[in-house]
Amino acid sequence: MLPILTPGEAAARDDGEFLTGFYWRTGSVLLRVAEAAARNTCGELCSLRFTWSRPKRSASSETEFLYDTFAAMLDGAELLAQAECSRLVLEKVPGMNLLFGLAGFPNGVTAEFELNECLPDTMPDTCFLKANFTHGHVTNQPIVGHFNEEGMLFATDRELRREIPENVEGPFPDGPVEQLLRRFRKAAARGLVPPGAFGAVRLNKLIRGALK
Repeated sequence: MLPILTPGEAAARDDGEFLTGFYWRTGSVLLRVAEAAARNTCGELCSLRFTWSRPKRSASSETEFLYDTFAAMLDGAELLAQAECSRLVLEKVPGMNLLFGLAGFPNGVTAEFELNECLPDTMPDTCFLKANFTHGHVTNQPIVGHFNEEGMLFATDRELRREIPENVEGPFPDGPVEQLLRRFRKAAARGLVPPGAFGAVRLNKLIRGALK
């Protein structure tokens, strides 16, 4: 299998002998949104909202946060919008992995991004995608109540686990972030991820320009 590079690493390469870690592309919720758009089951796609939240102990470097984590999220938005981002506005807290972004696309679709890697260390990883259509929406975020997506929580009097049993292969992912990353690695191992940088160079420049 070809090596998996981060989007930031891929942007620095001029060959195609690698896979780029655009892991939202193989995420279960993104694929469900894409299916709904293709089948027109909820009408026309209007907007997207991506959420990424992690505790401080899981925080990455600022460079990884911007040009790997956020770049992969922006790539996922472009994939669903079926267009390249034409306008990007970013608000980042200096010295902290806190970011809000707003992306516009030529076809009228907009995407919001909320990334936070500054949560208390007792908090778990989580990530959501909500797609709003003209006649409904598709999301893995619970509409009401706690963040206990169906099939994610397993609680007893002794412990709480956030296992997501997608298939019979174990151990199960511990929460949606691990699920997202593991699905990409499995797809790559099965030859389902095409090689190359795709839009890594362009997204890298787009993000840098929005931060100035």
